[in-house]
Amino acid sequence: MLKYGPSILAAEDSLEFLINWFERFPEYKGRDFYITGESYAGHYVPQLSQAVVWHNKATKSQTINLKGYMVGNALTDDYHDHLGVFQFLWAAGMISDQTYKQLNDACDSVSFIHSSHACNRYLDIADQEVGHIDPYSAFTPPCTPNISQSNQLLKVIGTVRERYDPCTEKHSTAYFNLREVQEALHVPAELAPSKWETCNNLINEHWKDSPSSVLDVYKELIQAGLRIWMFSGDTDTVIPVTSTRYTIDALKLQTVKPWRAWYDDGEVGGWTQEYNGLTFVAVRGAGHEVPLHRPKLALTLAKSFLAGSSMPAAASLELVSDS
Repeated sequence: MLKYGPSILAAEDSLEFLINWFERFPEYKGRDFYITGESYAGHYVPQLSQAVVWHNKATKSQTINLKGYMVGNALTDDYHDHLGVFQFLWAAGMISDQTYKQLNDACDSVSFIHSSHACNRYLDIADQEVGHIDPYSAFTPPCTPNISQSNQLLKVIGTVRERYDPCTEKHSTAYFNLREVQEALHVPAELAPSKWETCNNLINEHWKDSPSSVLDVYKELIQAGLRIWMFSGDTDTVIPVTSTRYTIDALKLQTVKPWRAWYDDGEVGGWTQEYNGLTFVAVRGAGHEVPLHRPKLALTLAKSFLAGSSMPAAASLELVSDS
């Protein structure tokens, strides 16, 4: 049954949790169920959805009424994700022509998580050329070492409701290192880390078996009839909109509704295209974590997904002419 490694094991563990959760709260059994996630959840979410589909085929008493899933700026396929990153950086004027060519030559078929030495060498060059930006939100100011300076930046980034705080990771690190927070989370003092960090780099360095692609899982779940949406904040450089578009193109799906702008409160919220078995939505001005950057647009996206409806069109478009 296992085709890969820990990602599939995580799916099986998550499935076991869901089965037990529905047993613990039986009032939710039979309700429509959806799974969502972003970034590396581009692997976890479809793999968990696949595990649920397989589980439902094997049992009659503990079925989960899975209707679909949605992923954002999702790691999906190493080749197409790399291709999209390099094109986005080059098209946005962030890297040189030479580096763009070297990246495509050295990184086209290597792991996105654990790249080859040659690929890493050119990735380092690209990183130097790009400079100090927020890779998760390329066109907003990055977090500065001085918190007061960062607070000043927030005053010029959008409206109060829509502004993006680039120092979120710093805030969470400070928060979860507070002893009273760790006590509230029932972390034993003798087991508490000397310093809590958002990512464990030691685990990341030694984790070598991330699958290179989940496109085959997508194909299987499209055939199973699940509602599948992929969305993308269009200012992310980590898994940019170009990566997601290349990935969808690799699925070779028939277009049902052509590319168009979608609207929120009379303004363009992004762009969308619907395929046979999958809907793509780009979110204008959002970065890697769409709800963090554009919460209002993210709410419109979530409502449309759950309703199974297309993204909103303009109520009316006035034609502008010279006459």
